[in-house]
Amino acid sequence: MFASFAQEIRYALRQLRKAPGFTVTALLTLALGIGVTAAVYSVVQSVLLQPLPYPDPGSLVGVAWAFPHSKPNAEQAGSSADFVRENSQEFSSAAVLDDGMSAVNLSVNGGHAELINALRVSQSYFGTLGGTPALGRIFSPGEDRPGGGRTVVLSDGLWMRIFSRDPAVVGRTIRIDQESFTVVGVMPRSFAAMGETEPGVIGIPDLWMPLQLSSKDPGYDGDNYQMIARLRPGVSLEQARLQLSALQQPFYERFPNYKTWQNGGRSLHEFQVWKLQDVVVSDSRRSLLTLMGAVIAVLLVACLNLAGLMIARAMRRSHEIALRAALGATRGQLLRLLACEGMLLAVGGAALALLVTRAATSMLLHSAPLSIPALHGEPGAWITSSVVFLAALASTAIFSLLPAWLLLRSRSREMRLGGPSLGENVSHARLSRTLMVAQVALAMVLVSTASLLLGTFVKLRALPSGVEPKQLAVVQVSLKGDHYASTRQTMQFVTAVMDRLSHSPGVDRVAAVFGLPLDRGLNIGAGPMDRSEIKKTIEFRAVTPGYFKTMGISMLAGRDIADSDRADTDPVIVIGQTTAARWWPSRSPIGEYIRVGNEKNWRIVGVVSDVQNRSLVETQGLLVFAPMTQLSDEFTGILNGWIPTSFAIRTSAHVNLTQVAQRAVAEADPEIPVAKLSTMQAVIDSTMEAPRFFSLLAAGFSVFALLLTVIGLFGLLSYQVTQRAREIGVRMALGSGRFGILRLFLLRGLALASVGIVLGCAASWLMRPVVSHLLSDMGIETAGQAANGAANVVMNGAQATLLAIAVILIAAVTASWLPARRAASVEPMQALRSE
Repeated sequence: MFASFAQEIRYALRQLRKAPGFTVTALLTLALGIGVTAAVYSVVQSVLLQPLPYPDPGSLVGVAWAFPHSKPNAEQAGSSADFVRENSQEFSSAAVLDDGMSAVNLSVNGGHAELINALRVSQSYFGTLGGTPALGRIFSPGEDRPGGGRTVVLSDGLWMRIFSRDPAVVGRTIRIDQESFTVVGVMPRSFAAMGETEPGVIGIPDLWMPLQLSSKDPGYDGDNYQMIARLRPGVSLEQARLQLSALQQPFYERFPNYKTWQNGGRSLHEFQVWKLQDVVVSDSRRSLLTLMGAVIAVLLVACLNLAGLMIARAMRRSHEIALRAALGATRGQLLRLLACEGMLLAVGGAALALLVTRAATSMLLHSAPLSIPALHGEPGAWITSSVVFLAALASTAIFSLLPAWLLLRSRSREMRLGGPSLGENVSHARLSRTLMVAQVALAMVLVSTASLLLGTFVKLRALPSGVEPKQLAVVQVSLKGDHYASTRQTMQFVTAVMDRLSHSPGVDRVAAVFGLPLDRGLNIGAGPMDRSEIKKTIEFRAVTPGYFKTMGISMLAGRDIADSDRADTDPVIVIGQTTAARWWPSRSPIGEYIRVGNEKNWRIVGVVSDVQNRSLVETQGLLVFAPMTQLSDEFTGILNGWIPTSFAIRTSAHVNLTQVAQRAVAEADPEIPVAKLSTMQAVIDSTMEAPRFFSLLAAGFSVFALLLTVIGLFGLLSYQVTQRAREIGVRMALGSGRFGILRLFLLRGLALASVGIVLGCAASWLMRPVVSHLLSDMGIETAGQAANGAANVVMNGAQATLLAIAVILIAAVTASWLPARRAASVEPMQALRSE
């Protein structure tokens, strides 16, 4: 038995060596199809299916104060979080933490500071998640009260990187933002904690600091926090929802000002609760599932393609099979013989797929602009290997056993020993056409989706940002802590850095800003001083003189912020074009006054062209610019605490500013590291990372599927030409011209493609909601969802479909042309003489 099987394996290897083109095509098709599918599945399994790595993860929940129908989240205002903690009975413990991590400057032993990620959490945070320190302790209740001690808990990664796992680190003093903190504990490597380093970017905290939540905090009244909790034993999620909903009316009675927080549907915030697992994966679930569907479609195209090619190869072996049957071979033995080729291809494809899977998984986890919470680390090798093995078995069943079963199920004339091959078996022809139509339909879905995403990305790139990014560099630093709590100290640092940068070779102009366009800024309530009923949320930017000229922002009316606008002069402000049009639509706003938050009244001295502040597709909001020198100390402290200080550098040539910027910052303050050094174009491009990634990925999938479809259609028509050579000879002998034969086979290819296109168009139409959700996750609203005035950059669906149809038809003509020419070149007498 074993010897017979080994002989069949050797025979299958010889057969594959005789057809190197088919073998290489099959192996590469399987490697790419299985490898990419396994990579995406391993990430999906690790992120969406594996439970959270905490004790009793089913009892962990995220508690939110959010609008109805929001996706699972844990967002809270400080007041709502405190209210829930004071009045809820359904949680055994609850913790509050900042809405995201913040970058802080860490200095050890008086050395040069480096930028790390810190997360402020309440004292109950570690206990709620079930985390126990590897060294020392967690925060005490007193340390979490306003004005409590300055303590930190280190992550295992920071402990290893900075302190070389020194056990004496507990009790050691370190400097964070030029203030002294005491290390009280170190969390183990197994303690998994995630947080946003910036919107849409997931990272791991380097250390934790006490939240010390207070009603006096600048962000206390806004939704700048998150809440996680653990349900009491016996309390279900639905019971928790009901108990939280009962707190809504008392909350609004205590805080009636929040009744003004309404969405477009005039709905108020509600207390909501979700499983923490759903909260953690809410930003990546839809994108990962969409990606999983796309790679499954590609794998299906690959399997259908190989099934069609294997059917053709199996039919060519019909005489060999008939001879073996005549010599006494059973159906089981013949089936095993035919399946050997497929098994060898599957094993070879799976081996190559492991390499593809490893590279694709790394790209997806580290390069894809998705908020992928790697709480479990990278997917294990056993998961990847298992998925590849199962995919190889499934593909073997599809493209190997199917043609074998087709060939052996009946004693058609192609199985007759010595019988002539006058044409295709009807069932074989029908199955081959079905497989081809399915390939075209799947390719149509992928190509139309890629056309839509690529068209959207191209339109997105063409949108104006409001600044001139050419030869504009950006340097960012973080000025947190008491040392930079005053405007005077902040301006001393800013002025020193600007002076050093401006005297560097190749630098034309330098300016500073709190809140770089398309990066981060401060949103705050403001309105005309003489109309107190008009108070809207605006984007506030504090700048130095020359900022608009440096950034390439046009001055439309009035004057720029000048050096004469000092702390001891009247406060002045420059507003954006949209702000002027909305608040003073029929007259010039120059000389009018704006009140910003609880700050002083600012006199408008200029109007500038609009700048996109958060994304290229946002609805243009209200924007104001104030001189840095005229900020109050309190306002400067808030800005420094939340927003990095950015220096915009306009150069006369392409110069490397890395060493220049680092030296300028170090000379101004040795304990301040450069947090970010890039170009303005890179900042703009970063807002398009998700559209670029998905459009290029969809394009790659569609090209792969299209190439397989062309190969499949070419192989099918070539096989038909071979099988119908005698029929072609008869037709030509009876008077059919070569052009008629050429047209016949071209029309056959186009007919198959047309049926697939029709089915693909229907499937693409059904897929439109999925694509719309994917675009929405990228921050791009479709025409039906876009807010008034929002830039609609989504490519028209009809145009994308027509483009996909044109591409598929061109591919079908390309695949059909060579077999059709071969058919038209058949010599009638030679075809009639041949078997």
